[in-house]
Amino acid sequence: MAKAIETFRLWAETVRADVDAFKQLLESPNADEASRQLAAVALGYFISKMDLIPDWNEGIGVIDDVMVLRVCGHLTQGHPHGELPAAAEAALGRLANEAEAIATFLGAGIYDKFKAYCAKLVDQPVRGRTTSQLLADADLRTALYADVAEELQKNVPIVIADPEDAELRLKSYLTQKLR
Repeated sequence: MAKAIETFRLWAETVRADVDAFKQLLESPNADEASRQLAAVALGYFISKMDLIPDWNEGIGVIDDVMVLRVCGHLTQGHPHGELPAAAEAALGRLANEAEAIATFLGAGIYDKFKAYCAKLVDQPVRGRTTSQLLADADLRTALYADVAEELQKNVPIVIADPEDAELRLKSYLTQKLR
């Protein structure tokens, strides 16, 4: 069972490329509205402190953030992204593919709820900014990117002393919160 937690922990190492891909998608003038909204959701969730698993929860508090990035990447598939740099398009494809590991870990029922939760985040403002406002206002996007940069500065490696315990706590949190 502890293999999943190691996979999730390693995802934190690509977070800079992941958020950069979402920033480029959010700025893409030819991306459809759904893709741009999901990019805003992914970035907003990344900077939110009070999410499914609070960031201060030892070992697993950031794992839900990297999971949401992957599920949002998966949700953008099939929607036009516009003309993105190759690295951003590759990162979004990688994120979408990695969402399968989340589905395997959580099981179909909880994963479907997790995916639905991510999709509904489009309606949730973060730090007073709605996704609609972010799509329409370049200054609000600039403020979001500043918040993301600040969060990335705080980003430290995920340290997990007991991977099996971390997996149990992660699955328990998500199962309880996604009822």
